[in-house]
Amino acid sequence: MADGAAALRRPPVLDPDLSLGWDDGPLDGLSCLLRCVESALRARGLSNPEIARALAVPLDLRGDRRESSSFRHGHLHWRNAVDGREHWAEFVALVESGTPCVLMPDRYYWPGDEFEGVKHFLDHMVLAVALADGVIEVLDTDAPPSDGYRRRIPVTPELMRGCCRFATVHVTPVPDDATTLRATLLEPTATALGEDLPALRTVGRRWRRDGLTGSAARALHVVVLGAVQPSLFLTAAAVRETHPGLADELLTASRAAQRLGKALIGAHRWAGADPDDTAVYAPVLGAFTACESALTRLRDELHRQLDIPPPPAADPDRDDDGVWRRVVRNEAWCYGDQVAAAQSEEGGR
Repeated sequence: MADGAAALRRPPVLDPDLSLGWDDGPLDGLSCLLRCVESALRARGLSNPEIARALAVPLDLRGDRRESSSFRHGHLHWRNAVDGREHWAEFVALVESGTPCVLMPDRYYWPGDEFEGVKHFLDHMVLAVALADGVIEVLDTDAPPSDGYRRRIPVTPELMRGCCRFATVHVTPVPDDATTLRATLLEPTATALGEDLPALRTVGRRWRRDGLTGSAARALHVVVLGAVQPSLFLTAAAVRETHPGLADELLTASRAAQRLGKALIGAHRWAGADPDDTAVYAPVLGAFTACESALTRLRDELHRQLDIPPPPAADPDRDDDGVWRRVVRNEAWCYGDQVAAAQSEEGGR
């Protein structure tokens, strides 16, 4: 499928009735990033099964097994700058030509944002779909449903500066069958879970011992809602016809991850001006434990239904910081004191 304006068959939209898994809200199954990508691909004529199979990736709790922002059938090409004015001309040329661009704005400069003028947070994505007469139009999962999840924002020097990270979507669907889906999604997920669950348990031990606060808690929700939940959900959608029993287990684990991510977001709001109060996040530990249990069951079912030998037992007393290091990377990427040019880590919340 070609990229660019010529490939668009209809204008991109955010529509719950058309979207994958969107029941109670836009974060059902997908992240804000993937809602943007989904919209761009649907505008090019891809069906929901094609979108799910193109975007699905094996679960990787450590986040170091594949190139960032790559999918099974494509990738995102990111442009990163400290100041969005550095690549504003390219961004404008793409959007004006009809190429929707995924935009990760610096919320410090984003008009109307709760963190405007307060924090340099980069943890949310919108899809830029039009730019004319000094106004940019974006699709935004946080925008009012009554307006079709659209925002129309006047272009100012501050807004231009805040457009410091954007990406174009490059996806070409490839036919899949039970064999390719098993080899590229299910077996790698089974292997990774066997290796990564001990590191997830280390996060739980660290949380119980030291507490969880502030930007680290926010970084954890980015990992959970930006990567873990979508991987599980999209894999479930991709293998629904070929491996229905495993699709059910994947979807159950996805929902457990979603509950954890939303619980963390609720705790952020409750924390308000006291984000370093460990008591705020202590009640979320139950959701973390439930998610860990769902992932453990998924690992066992993958090995059983795929007839794969079980992984060797891990040392329960050994700390493995592989997942925590991912949280730390995302804390620096999304919530650093200064915006830094670097490679993208996750898919937003």
